[in-house]
Parts: sequence; C-alpha cells; structure tokens
Amino acid sequence: MRSINKLITLSALTTSIQVFASDATFHADAQIGLTTNSDLAIKELDDISSQSDTGSILKAGVSAELHATDNLKFTPSYRYEQTNYNQLDQYDLALHQYSLDSSYSLSGTDVGIRYDGALAKVAKETFLTLDQVSLYVGHYFNPTTYLRTAIRASDKQFATQSMRDAKGLGLDSNLYYFINQGKTMLLLGASLDRENADSEQFNFKSWGLNTGITHRFKAFDISNKAGLSWRYQDKNYQEVINQPLTQSEPSRDESRSVVSAFWQLSVFDSLQIVTEAEYGDYQSKLAANTYTQSIASLSLKASF
Repeated sequence: MRSINKLITLSALTTSIQVFASDATFHADAQIGLTTNSDLAIKELDDISSQSDTGSILKAGVSAELHATDNLKFTPSYRYEQTNYNQLDQYDLALHQYSLDSSYSLSGTDVGIRYDGALAKVAKETFLTLDQVSLYVGHYFNPTTYLRTAIRASDKQFATQSMRDAKGLGLDSNLYYFINQGKTMLLLGASLDRENADSEQFNFKSWGLNTGITHRFKAFDISNKAGLSWRYQDKNYQEVINQPLTQSEPSRDESRSVVSAFWQLSVFDSLQIVTEAEYGDYQSKLAANTYTQSIASLSLKASF
C-alpha cells in the first residue's frame, strides 16, 4: 500500500506539472532477451546460492521531459525489470523503479532535487522497498567537462528481515568528459556512504570509486554504441560486542569490484540488439559472502 500511494502521488504530481509545462517530450523502451548467471544471489539478504542458471529478461520504461519554463525542467520516469530463471525460480526477480527529477538551469549550472523509489520482489514476494531523495548541483566548466555532486538521504525497508531496515546518508561526485564531438564520454566518480540499521551489526561506512567510457560510432553504415565500466566499493561494518562476554561478532567487512561491458547494435533507428556482460568479485571477512559472479545477456530493444 505504501508503494501504491507513492505511485499515485508521483502520477498526480506529473499530471499537475504537465498542465503548465510549455514544452514536453516523451520516451519509452521495451527489451526482451535471454540471460545466464554463474551464481544466483540476493546480495541484500546474504543469500548466495553457489548455483548457476539461465533465464529470460524483460525490461520496459517510460519517461518524460517537461519544461515549465526555459530554465525549469521536470523529469518523471518509471521502469520495470523482470528476470525469470529456468530452474531456480526462487531467485526470480521483479523490480519497479520510479523517480521524479526537478532541476533549474542557469549559465551552465544545474541545481535540482530528485526522488527515487524502488520496490523489489523475489519469487513474487516483496522483500525490499527503497526511498531516496537527492539534492544535487551540476556545472559545465566548458562544453566538454561537466561535474555533478549530490547528497543523498535514503530509507530501506525489508519485508522479512526488519533488523536490516536502515536509513542512509551519502555523498557522490561524478566528472564527465566529452570528446570526439560528444561521441565519446569518459566518467570518473567517487562516493561516500553511511547506513544506520535497526540492528547495529548492519551499520556500515563505505567509500567507492567508479569509472567508465562509452563510445558511439558507425560501422558499415550501422550505428553502434559500446561501453566499459568498473566500480569498486569498500564497506566497513560496525564491530558488535556481545555483553557480558565481551566477544565480538565475526566482522562483516566486505569489498566489491565489478566490471561491466555492453554493445548496442542498431538494426533500425528504433530497434537495437543489446549484448551485456558483467563480472563481479565479492570479498568478505564472512566466508559465506565471498564469491565471484558472471552475468551475460543478449536481448532485443525497441525505443519509441
């Protein structure tokens, strides 16, 4: 009910914004394909299967860009993603994501506030809801260099493990550099996060890095887009002391290193073949949470 109320509120806000928007553009896409996963897992619940499976993926999204004035812009969006596995259907995932971004631009500087919400289901049962509000500032130092910095406040709630419910605060900064007439984009970013959970064993502080490159090009008169990225996160969990024995719980400290790549081939202007691959190395002081994971997919994407 909580998520339904949010969707209704966002829809009402979007409708109200559209009434006075002087200019609006809309975008939608749908994607269907096949995927393979070397180690199915629900990372948020420390559920690592150590088993592989193949399955199908379905993605769809819609967004709008609504200009109230030349400087004031609203961008609502909704996206749905579903993964169904052939054998281990207890790991079937459905993800609803919705957002509303409001920004004001003046002299190369953007100031905005953004709301992001998510509802995740595993095996058709809700296991996680997320609310996040961000305040951000972005600035073009020149036509090729853009820096965006944001402070984020989040609230996570788990349906079956309330001790993991947490409130978080984060800061991230991303530098975008465009070359080759904007066909190539380089990204370098860093982040700091802190979460306080209902159970202190899940409290943590973390830092992260992310970098990537995307490039648009033509081959045999066919449009292509390819990208490669890497992200790293180091989490330092709070040490928990058992009283009166004064023996600490095993440390949950962990790190994640994930490399991702994609290649998008345009069959027609609005139809693309998309290949994606990801390799993750998840290290933890808890042996059960240490594993590697390879994910690959091949899909057909239509844009409208």
